[in-house]
Amino acid sequence: MQAAPIEGDKLKSWAVLPGGNQISLDFVAIDGGTHRIVLPVDALSGLMMTLPRMLQSALDERFPDGSLRIVQRLGKWQLEQQAIDDDLILKLGTNDGFEVAFALNDQHAGSLGAALLEPQRETDPTLVRRPN
Repeated sequence: MQAAPIEGDKLKSWAVLPGGNQISLDFVAIDGGTHRIVLPVDALSGLMMTLPRMLQSALDERFPDGSLRIVQRLGKWQLEQQAIDDDLILKLGTNDGFEVAFALNDQHAGSLGAALLEPQRETDPTLVRRPN
């Protein structure tokens, strides 16, 4: 027997459960009720990696010309040196609390730095131009 889907309207709250191995998410359904989902951190981490692609796929379905994307305004950034090796950690965040961190090896750090310093040309294959 297949369970009926719950149509969520918005995220109401979330909490890290004792022990730090699970996250609780409370959603408000379109019928006004509240529903709780408890996920292990590993599942939430996988969902975090998939959410941007899910959101972009939904936009691509609505706007097949590919003209729209989900974009956040950068509010802060930080570079950190990893203690284990020479890689850098580039942490990007918005003013409302969204953060993501990337490990950069020497090659990535160098090419990112060069890309930020060099004026972009129309022929640059790494530069994707969008109307928005």
